[in-house]
Amino acid sequence: MTTGYDNYRWRRTEPNRWERDADEAEIAYSALIKLYEGSGRMEFAITGHVSLATSLLQGESADAASDLLDECLGVAWLRLRHQMPTIASRVVYDSSVGKWKKIYDAVTNETERAAWLQETFKTVANGQTGVEWANSDPPAPEVATIFSIAAPAASSTPLEIRRDIVLRSPHDIIDGIGTLQLLNAFAHHVSEALDQGPRHDLPPFNLSEIARLSPPYRIAAAVPEQPTPQQAEKIVAIQTIQPESSSRVQTIGIPFKAGPLLPGKHQRVAHVIPSSRTTKLLAALKSVGATPTHAFHAAIPMVVRDLHSEANPSQEEKQVQYVNYILRNERRSCSPPFNSPAHSSSVYHSISGGKLTVTMYDSVLPTGEKRNQEFLRILDEIKSFYLAIRDDKDHYALAPYIWAKNTSELRYPKTNDTAEWKGLNPVPKPNDKPSVSISSMGLIDRMVDAQVGRVRVDNPWVTGEELGTGLGLFLGTFKGVLELSAAYNDAWHDKEEVEGFLTRCEEIVFGWLDSLE
Repeated sequence: MTTGYDNYRWRRTEPNRWERDADEAEIAYSALIKLYEGSGRMEFAITGHVSLATSLLQGESADAASDLLDECLGVAWLRLRHQMPTIASRVVYDSSVGKWKKIYDAVTNETERAAWLQETFKTVANGQTGVEWANSDPPAPEVATIFSIAAPAASSTPLEIRRDIVLRSPHDIIDGIGTLQLLNAFAHHVSEALDQGPRHDLPPFNLSEIARLSPPYRIAAAVPEQPTPQQAEKIVAIQTIQPESSSRVQTIGIPFKAGPLLPGKHQRVAHVIPSSRTTKLLAALKSVGATPTHAFHAAIPMVVRDLHSEANPSQEEKQVQYVNYILRNERRSCSPPFNSPAHSSSVYHSISGGKLTVTMYDSVLPTGEKRNQEFLRILDEIKSFYLAIRDDKDHYALAPYIWAKNTSELRYPKTNDTAEWKGLNPVPKPNDKPSVSISSMGLIDRMVDAQVGRVRVDNPWVTGEELGTGLGLFLGTFKGVLELSAAYNDAWHDKEEVEGFLTRCEEIVFGWLDSLE
């Protein structure tokens, strides 16, 4: 662990309050929250989902089992906070010093504990499933909150009780991989409470959890306070990167419904790819040294180009480019114990410093074998971009500077002038060339157990609240089934359109796969 970074270490500032400075990744998400505050919504708010079901014991009534499970869920949330206290922290802007700070307020008695549970553990029983509820414009609390949704009777079996669990949290508290890890820990606590009795071994909340507060990424990954000469050169290059521009090549985005200036509801749609197809795809991709993430990311630029060409037909042959970035889980870069699920309530991921750019022609769209050849060409470019970041031994140390560069390009107050913070910022105008990103959850089975004692776990997924004109795709495999999902905002896109985008991506990937047979 580094010896400096005193401002990033948790310190007691009041009898039951601990604080530290937020780091670059946390600030990036906090600034976006502030930037979109005027919309009444929270940019990139995390939504994590998992279904938990438990079978009735012999002679146990459904009502008794339901009441017991609900009590165990609340106790599990208390135990989880004691195990991973950072989930109860929050990020605020301290205008007196012009800094973002992460704050943890401890609870030290039964009254405070009950108040925190009441604030952050909510039950919903309105006939919706968790998936439906997550698409119904749920609240985005300023602190991480668990919502327990009682599954409709029609979606459960007579011999089991199910609750759909939805975590809603600001993104400056937890990231996507951390959310899946945290939901898995929650399932384990539920199982233990069912086995031992919900009131067995309740956490004492005697400040012993303070030692488990998670540090920011710089400390967790032991990022050098002073970069090496080689790292310093790369940092300068990152900080001087200019936006891509060319008179010959046009940067394109996906079509969207023009008109609305403010975001509407965040929505999610998902496509499930059967295990038999998933297995064949994995084998074929392995033969070319690629992953499903590489493959579906390669399909995205082609679909964006196709949609652009269809919306802007032209006989003139011209080049266009798709521009985006990639996200990388940095937990593998962290030192023990910060590389483990024990510190899932953290923002330990990075973004690529350079832009991922794919150039294509948009006049006569390739078909048949030419389309498969174009896919393979883009797949190779995408794979090379991913591998270059993976193999860059300095990337873990560059990550904070990349986040800082990204934040510096946002239009939000940067001084300690409190007058700048009294009102709401003007909400950013809709991006007229929205791109499409993809976040890989990988093998979710490595993070989420399918069975935990009496508790069966299903349908784990996570998204970040989409308040822009673009799409955010997510890819993950659980129980051998690949799921491709998309987050979008209904002010600018509708469900059928986004479903169509996912279908087109699948047609490109599986069109190549089928051509091999």
